[in-house]
Amino acid sequence: MGSGSRAASCLCCPFKCLACGLFSCLCSILVSLLVTAGVLALILYFIFRPQMIAATVDSASLTQFALGPANPALLQYNLSVDMTVRNPNKRVGLYYDRVEALALFDGQRFGFAPLDPFFQGHQASTDLKPAFGGQHVLDGDVTQSNLRTQLAAGAVEVEVKLNAKLRVKVWAFKVPGPRARISCPLSIPAPGGAAPAFKPTDCKVWF
Repeated sequence: MGSGSRAASCLCCPFKCLACGLFSCLCSILVSLLVTAGVLALILYFIFRPQMIAATVDSASLTQFALGPANPALLQYNLSVDMTVRNPNKRVGLYYDRVEALALFDGQRFGFAPLDPFFQGHQASTDLKPAFGGQHVLDGDVTQSNLRTQLAAGAVEVEVKLNAKLRVKVWAFKVPGPRARISCPLSIPAPGGAAPAFKPTDCKVWF
């Protein structure tokens, strides 16, 4: 009885049956594709085991970092940084594009340095030497007061950031990757200060 009813329904409205069949077929194909993609992703993960890049600031020095005598809000600075970026992956190469370094004091950016793009092979390290020099107006009396206090104490708290757009190389294939963001909070001896020498500092990395 049920089969006869369905047959009669299809005879009365063949387009309805065709639409139902197509929908069922598309759902089956979609589920199969999702399962296949999930299995492939799992296999690739166990093959390549991607790891987070690492970064360390090996040295940093300030030859000038003071507020100007004529304008007490004008920061005059000269900052040099030597840092190492490492790719710990055994089977994945990384291209770093649109690389830029930023320098901040008390949350305010005072320096910017574009860097050349570069490639890292498997388990490779790259030395970067961003340098910042010039002058910049620091906003706010609190920030200016914090700088004077730190200079008097002999060490300055500076944050250096590195941003880059990644491309991932797997075998001969290159695919777009995420944007890497590296943050390095540094305590740097003030120019002419008696603070201890700079200590290498590990950076935070996220995508």
